[in-house]
Amino acid sequence: MFRKPSVSDGAAVYDLVTRSKPLDVNSRYNYLLLCSHFANTCAVVESDGVVQAFISAYIPPEQPETLFVWQVAVDVSLRGHGVASRLIAHLLERSNLSHIRFVEATVNPSNDASRNLFRSLARKSSCEMDEEMMFPVEVFGGDAHEAEILLRVGPIK
Repeated sequence: MFRKPSVSDGAAVYDLVTRSKPLDVNSRYNYLLLCSHFANTCAVVESDGVVQAFISAYIPPEQPETLFVWQVAVDVSLRGHGVASRLIAHLLERSNLSHIRFVEATVNPSNDASRNLFRSLARKSSCEMDEEMMFPVEVFGGDAHEAEILLRVGPIK
């Protein structure tokens, strides 16, 4: 079942992301905020009371027609079944997001799965996917973090 998350999902979402390498794991508190303050732009997939997938997204304050996808985590048992694509579609079908014309995300150069997910969204939406550097390696300081490339899909009709 695809649905909005609630604060009671926060711990399960944290555990899912922790198991979903190579995603960056944020604090438990962060996932509680996403599941409460940002529930209108996030979603979970639940089966038999267990959270098996999660998407976090938000609308950047200066871009009211853009949905920025922060993370997509899918349990290993569901990977390869189009769950990530359906999570994005689920969000875009919500009445509170009917005004969205662009979907953005950042991906590491090595993250082929995410790049393919957004290419597929562009293809299904009959629109373009543009790429540009958002966060080069240097801005991460001493972390051994890859660059983050901005993918922008749209305009979605």
